[in-house]
Amino acid sequence: MRVVPINVAEAIIEPFWDSMTNGFKLWSIDPGTAYGLRVSQEWCWVVFEWQRRPESGPALRMTRRFDVDCRNYDRLVVSVMVPQGSVLRITAGTDKGIRRFHSPPAPPLKQEHVLVLDGATRMEDVTLEIDAAADGTAMGWLNWIGLQDSRRLEEYLRGWDRFDDRWEGYLKPESYEPSFVPSYGMVFSGQELDALRRRHGQVFAGGKDSPFVESVALACEAPPERLIGEFVNFWNDTRYNRVRDHGKHILTHGPNAAVAAHLLRDKSLLRLAARYALSIGFCTHWDDGFICRFHGSTFDHRCFVESLCAYDVAAILDLAGEMFTRLGREYLMRRLSTEGLAAIQYNTWRCEWIFGCNQLAWFTPGRMLAMGVLEKHWPRVREYRQIAYRELVESLNRTILTDGGYAEGPTYFRCVGRDAGLGLYHYSRSEGKNLPDVVPDAMKRCGDFGEAIISTDESADVIPICDAGSAHEPISQVMMAHALPHSAWTRMCRKTLNNSSEWLSKTLQGRVVPNMLDNAIAWQIGQSLDLLADSPKPFLFLPDMGVMTSLRTVGGLAVKILIPGNKAGTGHAHEDKGSFILEFAGQTFAIDPGTCSYADPLAGILKHCQRHNMLLPVGMSERACPANPLPVDVKPVGRGDETSFHAHIDASPGWEAYFKTWRRTWDSPDPANLVITDEYELASGEGVEFLWQTHLPVQVSGKTITLTGRLGQAVIQAPVDCSVRVEDLPLVEGVQRCIVIRRTGASGTLRVNVTLSPRTDVR
Repeated sequence: MRVVPINVAEAIIEPFWDSMTNGFKLWSIDPGTAYGLRVSQEWCWVVFEWQRRPESGPALRMTRRFDVDCRNYDRLVVSVMVPQGSVLRITAGTDKGIRRFHSPPAPPLKQEHVLVLDGATRMEDVTLEIDAAADGTAMGWLNWIGLQDSRRLEEYLRGWDRFDDRWEGYLKPESYEPSFVPSYGMVFSGQELDALRRRHGQVFAGGKDSPFVESVALACEAPPERLIGEFVNFWNDTRYNRVRDHGKHILTHGPNAAVAAHLLRDKSLLRLAARYALSIGFCTHWDDGFICRFHGSTFDHRCFVESLCAYDVAAILDLAGEMFTRLGREYLMRRLSTEGLAAIQYNTWRCEWIFGCNQLAWFTPGRMLAMGVLEKHWPRVREYRQIAYRELVESLNRTILTDGGYAEGPTYFRCVGRDAGLGLYHYSRSEGKNLPDVVPDAMKRCGDFGEAIISTDESADVIPICDAGSAHEPISQVMMAHALPHSAWTRMCRKTLNNSSEWLSKTLQGRVVPNMLDNAIAWQIGQSLDLLADSPKPFLFLPDMGVMTSLRTVGGLAVKILIPGNKAGTGHAHEDKGSFILEFAGQTFAIDPGTCSYADPLAGILKHCQRHNMLLPVGMSERACPANPLPVDVKPVGRGDETSFHAHIDASPGWEAYFKTWRRTWDSPDPANLVITDEYELASGEGVEFLWQTHLPVQVSGKTITLTGRLGQAVIQAPVDCSVRVEDLPLVEGVQRCIVIRRTGASGTLRVNVTLSPRTDVR
């Protein structure tokens, strides 16, 4: 048994996150087949999931023999994400007897539970047990097990409290009067900043209600020097960091302060931005946590955090560069090179597959902006910046499909609009070219993808298929509208930009730390856009991606149907092949739940077919589900126009253990009427359930289900030989209402009729 120190006070004995070094296979796990228990090694943890609470005993019980010398430690620490409300019990056999720990009901956050060893010098075994809080599906994960010396830990943590805000030798004295001229013009030129400042003064007179100014209040809540540590948090993601570091948000504040400083010509804010850059620079590693720098392990979280740190520091060196001394500037340039760009380069060389997903583009803004800044001092960087551009174009050619679609869905497409877009923006400024001149052809074929995913729901930008949300970042909208004028991206962008104060203010609620630098760039570029757009398309099919849409009207109210389909092997996809989304009258009547923070186990549950508008086999102990990722194409076939829409899909592939056949048909001869027909034969199970997911109020009267929106309603008619019920499924906020239409039998045809109509009582 290896005891691997991670600092002077702590060590790891079970690295669950790393399949190559952990002892997961040595754990004895009670099978739990009666309630659908599954325990597996996944990305950076060991995941457990059960489908229902067991009638008695723990939902999870696992034991491993250990032989660990623990004489230098007084605590056992278990890092775990336990389903909310559930209870963890830890039992450790030691040379001094049994040691036990019983947790309180779990909050919705990862925890580090401490078992006091009470004088034990050798640990012999560990047993973990989790009691389920409620019936129904639950999921969680194990991160690691470690040892801790509480006295030395206090000393170690006190060692980080040694920085003040003067930064003597690194910053110019507080008496220095800045000129508010950018050092390199990689973010904005002096003229562009003057124009932004004038516009800001017009829209937000005197800074009143300005989100650019309000965002700085967050940056001032804690001195940046208090946030210096061994690692840097990945925004508010809690998967990789320590519990004691939750809430330490050092990223994004600095660029926000720099933007506000220029808009207000406030030298104290410009100095604050420079202090944030130095505080990032003094963090030991630009990485999420020790699991990415663990001795003897090759596990890492790519270079997500390194690229964010590089972007922040490079942006501040540009916008607040005059505040640094030569020492301060060159120290940060060294960190950009050795901690930022080196990590990005390592991942680019090692991980060939990042060219075929969102990640190469994700890392590009930090990579390109850092290189642009460094090139101003070290001309040899130019050749490497050119390589970075070529690699970005190569990645876009791989990830953007032949039909302009994007297999990973609308939220990950922000890596094209926002990340590739910003990388191209900074590259064009280094090259002295106009942005349109460096946009690759691949981005210019994404018009139909924008048309497919654009939402008619008044509260949404996009339809959240795959791992997605319904909002699309303004900077991504602007970049895509810039590349594709007169497209659906332009309509989306126009909806956002028409009220500057409204969309900018929304960003304050959108994230824990809003990114006002992105918004400032979007605001500046948006002024030059031609916001005229083509008319929406009534029928659209992306044959490579597999998405099909219909857009028509009922009484002047838009009706949009989207069928997601599947391109073989797609990542970030859900178990939803055969599902659909229905929007009507400015709301979503049949929803896709999208996703939530990956730090919440609900993100895994939202992928389940049980959370989508599916036909599911029922009557087995385990959770019925198809393969995911699905290794074959599953795509609809159909036709449509301004009046009618017809489509069908063979959704059987991936379901071989449960369905012999499953074919779904959508028939809509006019926009007000839709018939969904499922023809099926089961391979296992005792019947099927037709699921319809919604956020809207639901009323059930016999076999008739009514969904009522603000301006429209939908009446769903279930077959007479089916039962109907409604279940409330938990979300991070609110509930997801699942309408369940159940039929018993191993084969048959289940037909559901849907009628849409405007509400006469509100028009």
